[in-house]
Amino acid sequence: MLATISKEFKLLLRDPVGFLLLLIMPGILIIVMAVTQDSSYKDLQDIEFEVAIANLDKGKTGAEIAAAIDKSDKFKVKELGTDTTGLAALVNKGDIKIAVVIPANASAALVNVSNKIVNAVSSGSGIPSVFSANAALDSVQVELYIDPALKPALKNGFRFALSQYTTQVKMNTLMQRLGNMSGEGATMDTLLVQQMTNALSLKESQDLNAGGHSMPLNSVQHNVPSWTIFAMFLIVVPIAGNMLREREEGSITRLRLIPGALQKSTLGMMLFYVMVCTLQFYILILIGIYILPLFDLPRLAMGTQPWHSFPLVIATSYAATSYGFFIGTAFKTANQAMPIGAVSVVILAALGGIWVPLEILPRMMTSIANLTPLYWSFNGINNLFVRGLGFGSTLSSIGLLLLFGFLLTMLSLFITKKRTT
Repeated sequence: MLATISKEFKLLLRDPVGFLLLLIMPGILIIVMAVTQDSSYKDLQDIEFEVAIANLDKGKTGAEIAAAIDKSDKFKVKELGTDTTGLAALVNKGDIKIAVVIPANASAALVNVSNKIVNAVSSGSGIPSVFSANAALDSVQVELYIDPALKPALKNGFRFALSQYTTQVKMNTLMQRLGNMSGEGATMDTLLVQQMTNALSLKESQDLNAGGHSMPLNSVQHNVPSWTIFAMFLIVVPIAGNMLREREEGSITRLRLIPGALQKSTLGMMLFYVMVCTLQFYILILIGIYILPLFDLPRLAMGTQPWHSFPLVIATSYAATSYGFFIGTAFKTANQAMPIGAVSVVILAALGGIWVPLEILPRMMTSIANLTPLYWSFNGINNLFVRGLGFGSTLSSIGLLLLFGFLLTMLSLFITKKRTT
């Protein structure tokens, strides 16, 4: 096994193109993509996506806000009912991208403040007060929960839109009350206008039990981990190349003549490339921490507990290595394996949210993305680096990656055994 590791290391050093593919080219790619996409993470974009709404209000206000959101061509409403238990945690984990909670007394508070304003205007015009008002019910807050990993343009776009919707609902309620008041020459002072503004305000909330601190998503937080994971899966090229070269030279045939030698050689090869991918990940992450700030870009943040990423990186390395082992086993020539291996990784990257955020992909493509190993890895990294969650949030990703790697390993061994027999 140690001899195999030493052999694979020497083969890698003899392949400068493969070495460039693993480290230097991905490093350049990270820098270029982070710099070129920095401005796009600051721009407002028109993207249609789903908004979960929990309407606790029994009056018209909650329904009007939900209807206004649903009528927009940018948003689609998903009704959550009145149970908001665990909603903040679901948003912070990324299961729900945006959630809005309309409080139970939203309509009552809005009508009450409108009544106060109308009564004040009536009094200033010499008209008796026409509506009853509760002095204790002045304002409520519509709670807004946003996934920390959501693209900033989408966050800002929805905040602005929701602010416009609530303003429209407030003005409609006030105008209805004013329409029931008789008299002319009525005016509203600044204090009354401010009271109306505060009657229904927005409050952005976070999950207080998340166990960490979320980070704003920017070009660095997206590009460094995403392209690093992409580079890890490009290990398919040197693995498949070395396997095909050994097969052509007859090394595999000689190993089969020695009992147990082929299994030990395969295990040694996989251990070596798992170590290479793991080292590759942390070397490229250092670019985001120390080099990208030199380009006037934000420094990459690895969450509150960076070491929690290690098991996920190992699982990703195993999945990538197993994929390379499968490609090298399934195809008989380099002309088959190299293009298919490289292109398939590019396709997986496009589907897995590496190139573009999943929120802007069609729904069918998003469903497919959930089945890709690059998405599992990237989502787990986002849970740690962006959402500020703990190790537990990566367990599902680790499990899927290990299962993916195990199945490909077993399939590769089955193909090898079938060819031998």
